[in-house]
Amino acid sequence: MNGYLIREATAADAKSLVALMLAYWAHEGIAPREPDSLRRQVEQFLSTPAYGQGWLAVAAEEPVGYLLCTFVYSFEHGGPMAEIDELFVDAQHRQQGIGRALLQRAQGHLAERGYVALQMQVSEHNARAQHFWARLGLSPKAGYRLWLAPLGTWPKL
Repeated sequence: MNGYLIREATAADAKSLVALMLAYWAHEGIAPREPDSLRRQVEQFLSTPAYGQGWLAVAAEEPVGYLLCTFVYSFEHGGPMAEIDELFVDAQHRQQGIGRALLQRAQGHLAERGYVALQMQVSEHNARAQHFWARLGLSPKAGYRLWLAPLGTWPKL
């Protein structure tokens, strides 16, 4: 990975992260959010260690990729674990080991702190991402499908 630096993201990186996030969401077909609101959310996330952590890939002082992990506790897996909420490398910087380097940095950091598992969601339509994870020896969790209940719009029970 020539010329790239992987470092922990801070709240000061929020504007750069938002630009990369919006590029990622466009790539995945995720509806964009208002940038200023998203920037404030990223600042809050990176200023609250209990929420999770992020890493930024930088080339020539320009952010070119990122990884954001959120933290949860899992009884099934026996302790604290992290979920990769977002992993993205700008199109012109792919196939250079940046995604793997971001993942290695996160994996080492989390293992040192006692996290027991790392999980991620991958779009059914993103064959390239599925191939990336498969090359690393991962596979989908058989028999499970993600269900989502947005609490603000969930019908009253």
